[in-house]
Amino acid sequence: MIDGSSRKKHTDLLLCLLLTALGGIFLLWYIRAAGADVVYSDYIRIVEEYLPDALDPQKLFVPDILTRIPATFLQRFINVELFSYSVTFDRVCSALGITGCALMTALYMHKERMSALWFIPIATVTFSLNKWEIILNGTAWAHTVAFAMFFLNYLLLDSYYEGKGSKWGRTALCSMPFIILLFSGEYIASYAAVMAVAYIFCMLEQRDRIYIRGLVCTLAALGLYLLSRHFAVWEHAGATDMSLMEVVAEDPLFIPRLFIKSFAGAVLGQQAMADFYGPAMPLSDSWVLLIGVLVIGAYIFAIALYIRHSLWKRSIYPMILMLSGGFNHVLVTASRWIFLNDDYGLSSRYGAQFMIGIIGILLTFALYFKVRDKEKKRCGALMMILTVLIFAGSILTTRAELAIVPYREQNYEALRQAVLDYRSYEPEELAGLLEWGKSEDTMYRALEILEDNRLNVFSGLD
Repeated sequence: MIDGSSRKKHTDLLLCLLLTALGGIFLLWYIRAAGADVVYSDYIRIVEEYLPDALDPQKLFVPDILTRIPATFLQRFINVELFSYSVTFDRVCSALGITGCALMTALYMHKERMSALWFIPIATVTFSLNKWEIILNGTAWAHTVAFAMFFLNYLLLDSYYEGKGSKWGRTALCSMPFIILLFSGEYIASYAAVMAVAYIFCMLEQRDRIYIRGLVCTLAALGLYLLSRHFAVWEHAGATDMSLMEVVAEDPLFIPRLFIKSFAGAVLGQQAMADFYGPAMPLSDSWVLLIGVLVIGAYIFAIALYIRHSLWKRSIYPMILMLSGGFNHVLVTASRWIFLNDDYGLSSRYGAQFMIGIIGILLTFALYFKVRDKEKKRCGALMMILTVLIFAGSILTTRAELAIVPYREQNYEALRQAVLDYRSYEPEELAGLLEWGKSEDTMYRALEILEDNRLNVFSGLD
């Protein structure tokens, strides 16, 4: 006979799974409502380089293979053979990756017997449309799947740390870094850094050999990526020729502004900021910086709670997520300052990276609420305020994006027609429509490949 506690635990799990399913359905609806199936931007490079033979071994077996994300070769082959190279297929894969992150969090909350009420703001953050660009572009589908795998790896480590690991779990901890390497690309760096810290902490606490093995495998995967990256050639259109020291000397506050603003982008999207007071009535820079400071403050507060109340003795999953989110902010700042735009960290392309830390903060609050002490009332009020602010930011962001869904659809439909009639456009005009800033020859070769092989927009044409 099931007691009340077990019944509540299973009810909470069902509610979390229901919210996860609804979130996934919402993303699929958004993909259908806001986009048309047409290649543009980085798809031009991909088509020219890898199609029509998506499994060409000469393209796959190259020295910098791991920078090219090997998992995309098989997925691209499936896309070409079954869906005539559909951007929608890639977008659905992106949505599945984000949904996977929510699923792993739901399973974690079930393991820790957390109330499903905490999953409401977590699901709102996870499925917020501050990630619209990474969803609609589609070329980054492997990254969102990699994020879901990160969450799974963190969950496996947390379970083992709590003494709930299995033989399968031990094997998974050692094999996951190499599986992740097939999907993650450059994100293996932040993943490896976080896992290294986590494994060292676990070793100091429990001195179990599995942590040493996991650490060695994680560093080995990172080493393989770095070796592969050594052979890669990188292009950064629009990057400055100035050195970091020159940039700092010219504007000492530029790097701090970029870093702080990136935290604001974790809870409030650019469109919501641009129309915060009404159409074309944006938040000022000062307010954006203040929001960023508040989010940094939420990180500090959550970490302080975590350490002060020894929550690490119960679970390391929230701390791993906060570390991961923090590393991502550092990496974006360190790699994107070259574009000399302190709003760069607000881009929706980083929404999925930044949400990891926000979920970690919310899970820390949920974990703390399971601990009863004299400070609970005082700290609880602040936690509720921060949770409401995060929740409100996600709602405002999603509402702002939904308001322009018809315009996004119109733009994609116009782009689709332009690709179908690409020979009637001047090269500069066509490149502008396709958001392509590199070789015009590459652009035309890509479109000819699609036309000759009846792929993407040319599929089904006589």
